Amino acid sequence: MADLAIYTSKFHFKEPKFILILSTLQNKKIMKLSNILKLFVAIILLHSCAVSKLTQEGNTAYEASNYEEALSKYSQIIESAENSGKKAKAPVYVNAGISALELEQIDKARKYLESAKELQFASPGLYAALAKVYKSIDNLSKEITALEAYHKNFPQGKEINEINARLVETYVESENWDYAVDLWPTVEAQAQSDVRMLANYLTVHKNLKNNETSEQLAKQIEKLDKNNITLLEYKAEKYFWLAENLYVSEMKAYKKKKTRSQYNKLLKALDRVWPNFKISRDLYLKLYKIDPKPEYAKFLAQIYTRYDDKQKAAYYEKRSK
Repeated sequence: MADLAIYTSKFHFKEPKFILILSTLQNKKIMKLSNILKLFVAIILLHSCAVSKLTQEGNTAYEASNYEEALSKYSQIIESAENSGKKAKAPVYVNAGISALELEQIDKARKYLESAKELQFASPGLYAALAKVYKSIDNLSKEITALEAYHKNFPQGKEINEINARLVETYVESENWDYAVDLWPTVEAQAQSDVRMLANYLTVHKNLKNNETSEQLAKQIEKLDKNNITLLEYKAEKYFWLAENLYVSEMKAYKKKKTRSQYNKLLKALDRVWPNFKISRDLYLKLYKIDPKPEYAKFLAQIYTRYDDKQKAAYYEKRSK
């Protein structure tokens, strides 16, 4: 009414009929604004209802493992929110990401899951899914980060055993031997009948030069799978160095002191050297047949050199490069 008073005062419209006309005009303007506001609120409510309906449909499909339908619903919610410069709710991104992962749409899964993380959201499902995404794209450092987040924040999560087992494996792959040792107690019970886990732990202790523990693990693995590659590599390398170190030390001693007694000592040592070289040779030949790695060829070249078999030594020497 203040606007009306100024308007009438300015033009000296003091007659009641003019005041009535102007009052009516202003009321119509207010009514028009009110209708626009009501329409705006109605649009918001309709949009909210639509989002709620899509969310419910998406959740129903997700819980039924109908990931294609779930992803379609969640994607509509996300697209609508982002087109208006906003973000959808974090759980929508998580479920959309997991659905995309199940459908092997890795790029989309990564995009949605990382969006949920950016919203400061945390859940076992989010970290487990992120770890799988990063593993699929061979991003070991990010996979470790996701696994560690699950391990730290959700120690009672339903997937904790699988998470811890994979985390040990990633520590082995990244050569974080001490981290693997520290984490091992969390998986030790389930590892007793798991050859792969025991083999990973054998790799850890072999690199840490923990010979006694390595031997114990090798025996455990042999009972479960005598043809395990990690076990065969461990034994082949073990017998090679038993033979090589003894051969070098005794030959050095004999060259330094060429006496009969030293010669007899060398002969006795060689009685142990050649059987160990044979065990190592046979194991490396078996491994080379399975997978002709240059590393295996290098050891075979060295063994045949000790046997003074120049032809075979040269053959494997070429294949070691």
